[in-house]
Amino acid sequence: MPVDLLIATGERLQRTGDLAAAENTYRRILATHPRDERATQLLGAMLADRNDIDGAIDLFEAAAPHVGPTTSATFGFYNNYANVLRRAGRLRSAEEMLRALVAIAPREWQPWHNLGQTLKDLERYDEAAAAMRRAVMLAPDFGPNHGVLGEILHHLGRLHSAEVSLRRAIELGCLNDHAMWTVLGNNQRMLGHLDDALDMVTRALMLSGGSPAAHSNVGVVLMQLGRFDESVEHFHEAIAGDPENNGFHGYLGYALLSAGRLTEAFDPWERAIQGGLRGSERDVDVPQWTPADSDARVLVYREQGVGDEIMLASMYPDLVDATREVVVECDTRLVPLFARSFPKAEVRAQTHDETRRESMHDFDRAIPAGSLIRWFRPTLGAFPDRSSFLVPDPARVSAWQERLAAIGPGPYVGVSWRSKIQTAERRLEYTRLDEWRDILSVPGVTWVNLQYDDCNRELRDAEKRFGVQINRWDWLDLMNDFDEVAALMAALDLVVAPFNAVAMLSGALGVRTVAMGNRYGWGELGSGRMPWQPAIVVASRMPNEEWDEVLAVAAREVMQVAATRTDAASYDQAGV
Repeated sequence: MPVDLLIATGERLQRTGDLAAAENTYRRILATHPRDERATQLLGAMLADRNDIDGAIDLFEAAAPHVGPTTSATFGFYNNYANVLRRAGRLRSAEEMLRALVAIAPREWQPWHNLGQTLKDLERYDEAAAAMRRAVMLAPDFGPNHGVLGEILHHLGRLHSAEVSLRRAIELGCLNDHAMWTVLGNNQRMLGHLDDALDMVTRALMLSGGSPAAHSNVGVVLMQLGRFDESVEHFHEAIAGDPENNGFHGYLGYALLSAGRLTEAFDPWERAIQGGLRGSERDVDVPQWTPADSDARVLVYREQGVGDEIMLASMYPDLVDATREVVVECDTRLVPLFARSFPKAEVRAQTHDETRRESMHDFDRAIPAGSLIRWFRPTLGAFPDRSSFLVPDPARVSAWQERLAAIGPGPYVGVSWRSKIQTAERRLEYTRLDEWRDILSVPGVTWVNLQYDDCNRELRDAEKRFGVQINRWDWLDLMNDFDEVAALMAALDLVVAPFNAVAMLSGALGVRTVAMGNRYGWGELGSGRMPWQPAIVVASRMPNEEWDEVLAVAAREVMQVAATRTDAASYDQAGV
């Protein structure tokens, strides 16, 4: 049978779904015509589609010398070859091949699509978006072009644009693509549209046949909705399907902690630090500490961000009392403050290398800070009755009291409104300073800036908009000098901040703090408050709600502290 007829037969078999017969047809061709470009291209694409990437690579590599260089005539062969290289993780080679193809055939959409996919895999999202927009322009009715563009825009944090592209992909025929519904569901979750997100990830779960990842995605949305029992069920389903996935165990731990089901949470919570949501465990070469090791010298080390590090440090005094010696390794910026606050421990900056392997070995047990919860905070009743656990420098506190008195009367209220890390998802957790009218309109307050990134423009705009002065000192390094910042905070009457390092620090110092954020943070342990730092007043909302009521709670706290100061001043003036 002529090769052309066999090729046509193989393509017909592929279209009708008889893939085994199509493969046999292409292999028959290659058995007698091993250099046939079309059979190699079609069979290679089939092998890639069924994830036999090595087989596809072998096929293309063997044929490439006979096919010749990249030209308009060999366009189809090299486009498929590049796509197989991408799926094999050989991204630089794929990019080089695809750039040659788009130079040769700039009006063909396929190499632009594959180039966009490759650049997405390389996490070069701006370049990927440009390539995929070119594919969309050339083939506007091909749904996957819009779908991949939507995924790229999602990674870039352009969530509204991502939604438009993803919905267009579904309109154009990607209705039964579970990956498309997954990205769209996660996108809507990050926009705060949790009910829509739940519908979409549930649809993805159905279309995927109940994959572990799809169960986990449903669990995450249910957790943010506060539907913890259902969330836990989905995480258990995910773990049943993929028991080695530490991410699934970590999500289960977070859901159980958020629900206040502490004793159930500890085992999956431990899995979260084995390359999961708590980061990676340090390579310390010693057993993890337990209360049975009362005669040990123990290293306790930081995990996650500095805000969580401060919160979890509330358990360090318990560890000091439970073992012979304690070495606290912390963020370098916290060393002076922690050394003063935990005088019975040795406090130093963390000492691991770039691979997280320990570089000092002067201890015989170790434990990450979050793992202390199992031993010292197994129930809400185990939290100590104390207002603070960090100790500022008293001389610096006195200096700040004098400095503040010189700029105006109290009350003194410190303000922060976001974290330095501004991902698309985290933006949902923060207010904007230009929304603070009710707070900054409270009269008789001396305002102090505690926002630690580049915010001068926002401060000037707020001062002009609300007719207030927000005091700041150019010499004060709010980002790095935690000891000085702690002293300033200790001289304040109130702090208003999101759940960032500012709120965690002021709360740990016992300064009354309004922490604003989304509901059901895991640190509340299902209690609706911050048991770690009783000085914190929690003001929260659902992600799909406006900030109005949260800001009103903060404004009432400012009014209360202002009234208390006014009453105290009147009392003094009356000579009572």
